[in-house]
Amino acid sequence: MEMFKKRYLLVLAIIFLFGSCNGINRSKKVKQKSPNIIFILTDDQGWTHRSHRADPNIPESESDYYETPNMDKLAKSGILFTEGYAPNPICSPSRHSIMLGQNAARHIYNKDLDWYKKTSDWLTIPRAIKKANPKYKTAHFGKWHIAMEPKVAGFDYDDGMTSNNGGEIFEDGFINIKEFTKVSDEYLEANNIQNPTNMRRAGKPSGHWNDENAKDIFGITDRAEAFMKGSIAEGKPFYVQLSHYAVHLSLVSRKETYEYFKNKKRGERHTNPEFAAMLKDLDTGVGRIMDFVKSMGIEDNTYIFLMGDNGGRLSLNQIAKIDHNKELVEAYYSTQNERNIPLRNGKHSFYEGGLRVPFIASGPGINANRVSRTPVTGLDLLPTFTDLAGGDVEMPKEIDGGTMAPLLLNESEEKVVRNSKYLIFHQGSHRPPRSAIQNDKYKLVKYWPSKTDQENRPTIELFHIAEDLGETMNIIEMHSEIAKELELELNKFLDTTNAETGNQKVKGPYYRLMDDLGKTPEEERWDSE
Repeated sequence: MEMFKKRYLLVLAIIFLFGSCNGINRSKKVKQKSPNIIFILTDDQGWTHRSHRADPNIPESESDYYETPNMDKLAKSGILFTEGYAPNPICSPSRHSIMLGQNAARHIYNKDLDWYKKTSDWLTIPRAIKKANPKYKTAHFGKWHIAMEPKVAGFDYDDGMTSNNGGEIFEDGFINIKEFTKVSDEYLEANNIQNPTNMRRAGKPSGHWNDENAKDIFGITDRAEAFMKGSIAEGKPFYVQLSHYAVHLSLVSRKETYEYFKNKKRGERHTNPEFAAMLKDLDTGVGRIMDFVKSMGIEDNTYIFLMGDNGGRLSLNQIAKIDHNKELVEAYYSTQNERNIPLRNGKHSFYEGGLRVPFIASGPGINANRVSRTPVTGLDLLPTFTDLAGGDVEMPKEIDGGTMAPLLLNESEEKVVRNSKYLIFHQGSHRPPRSAIQNDKYKLVKYWPSKTDQENRPTIELFHIAEDLGETMNIIEMHSEIAKELELELNKFLDTTNAETGNQKVKGPYYRLMDDLGKTPEEERWDSE
C-alpha cells in the first residue's frame, strides 16, 4: 500500500509539474496540426445503462431509472452507434484486444502461453499514434489490467499496472468486499432478509459505501486534465485514455448522489440506487472532461470517444452497505435480475447482453445528432485513432479492426473495412471455451467441449439478430446451411490464429506477468477478473 501511495504521488507530481500552464488564454482557440484524441472507457456499463436510447427505435433501450445527462449530451453532439461491440464480454481480454487491435484469439486465448513475452514490436494504440505523428504525448489513467507495462506499450504517463482493486479507494486505503461476504450472509440470515426474486447468491456481495472520490472517478479526471494542460502548454497534440473502474463492482458513490437516487421512484427495469449513483458520478466525470475541452478552447480540434469494455452485469445480487468505520450497517437482496433487457444475458455471455455496449464518438468533422447502424467494435479504435492522428502507418495483417474515420467523417459511408467481413468473438484457455461469429443478420454461438467433458459435441446456436435482438429463438434447424457457413469461417479463423479451444490450468497473462515482475497480490491487492 505504501509503495502504491509513493508511486501515485510521484506520478501526480510529475504530471502537475508538466501540466503547469501559466499564460494559457482559455478563451483563445488553440489550433494544432494534429487533433487531440480522448478515449473514455467505462467498466461493465451495459448497452441500456444510460438515459438516452441506445437505439432511437427501441424505447426500452433507455434506462427508466439511471441518469447520464453528459453521455446524452455527448451522443447528441456526434454519432451514436446502435451496434457498438466490445471485443470480448469480459474486461481483461477486451482491454487487451482494444489496446492491440487484435482479436483475443491471437493473444490472451492463444495456445502459445508465452505470447505476452513477445509483444515488444506489436502495435498498440499509443505506438501506432506515435508512428503517425511522433509529436503526440500519450497518457493512460485508471484501470489497466493488460499483460504489458503501460510504458512498454508506449504511454508517456500512466498509473501503473492497475487492476480492479485500484478503484476501490476507501478514504486512506483499499477495501476488499470479499471480506464482507461472511458478515453480509450472517446479517441477512439474522434479520430474516428475504430474496424476493430467488436470485442466485453472488460469490461476493455488491458492497456500497460513500466516497468523495467515488471509484477514483475524479482522481482519474484530475490527472487527465493536468496531462492535457501540459500538452497544450507545450503545443503538442495528445492522446489520453481514461479507463474508469466504474461501474464495476463494488458500488461506490458520493453521499449526495446516493441520497438522490434513494429517494427517486424506481423504474421497472432498473431499480438499484447504489448502482445508479455510481453511474451518475461516472457521468459527472465525463461531463468534466467535456467542459474542460470547451474551456480550453480546443473543442474544434479534439475527438472524444466513449465505449464500454463489456456488457453490463445481468444482476447485482445481494448488497452490503458499509459505513466510514468499515463496518457493515445493512444488507439486502437486490431485485435487479434482468438489467440488460431487451438484450439477452450480460457480462461473460456471448449473447448480445455481454457484447453490445455504449459506443459514441464526437469531434471535428463529425456532424451532430447522427445515428449509425453500422456494426463497430473496440478493435476498430487502434486503426481509427492512427488515421485521425495522421495515418500513413501500415497495419499488420494481425490487426483485426478497421478504421472508422471514413464512416465518422462522411455520412454516406456505411461500412468499416476489416480483414474479415465477420465479427468474431472467442475465449478459451483459462476460461470455459466458447465462440461467436456474426454478419449483418445472423449470429452463431458455439460452446466447445471442455477437456473434462470431451464426449459431448459442441453446442451450436443460430440467431437472426436483425429480427430477434433478444436472441429468443434458435433457428439452426431452419437455416442449417447458414450455420454451416458461419461455423466454417469461425473454425478457419481459430485455426489460423492458433487459438486455444480447450481448457488449460493456468493464470491469466496479466497475473503471469505480475509474477514475472515479482509483484504479489498483497502488494497492491490485485483482484481477479
